[in-house]
Amino acid sequence: MNKITAKIQINAPHEKVWKIISEIDNDPTYWRGITSIKNTSKEQNIITRNVFLGKDNKCQQRVTLFPKDGIHIKLLKGPIAGVKDIIVHPFGNTTILEVEMSYTLSGVVGLFSRNAAKYLQRESELALQLIKEEAEGDQQKPFLEERRLWADLIHDKDNRNILFKH
Repeated sequence: MNKITAKIQINAPHEKVWKIISEIDNDPTYWRGITSIKNTSKEQNIITRNVFLGKDNKCQQRVTLFPKDGIHIKLLKGPIAGVKDIIVHPFGNTTILEVEMSYTLSGVVGLFSRNAAKYLQRESELALQLIKEEAEGDQQKPFLEERRLWADLIHDKDNRNILFKH
């Protein structure tokens, strides 16, 4: 089981940060690996959804919202399985936002676990930074760059040589 942790201090009230992260349909805005989401069921604070990573990798997730405390995401089916917790801690006039993820990769994606781990770590750090910018009202102009997702790298012949060298 691989583990990732990332943490950031946000100069915004706890409630404002919670409002941003609890709008889980906006996850593709912050989590760059997610290209689209389709919710399949909702019961109170539990949402089951299909999340699309890259062009053709679908994951099934069960998302549990714990109001003002955090979000627990169980990765049920797809190339990545495990859990991701997004935890919100009030810290004086600021907020600490933390991501903890434990996961395993399966199928062809499992062959690239070392590179995927680096990518998932960077993706978590970027998501926290984007949430921080949104909460602090300090959004910069978006940078336009081709989205290269870890899930797409396995299908790209030009990147296979790079991936297999590590």
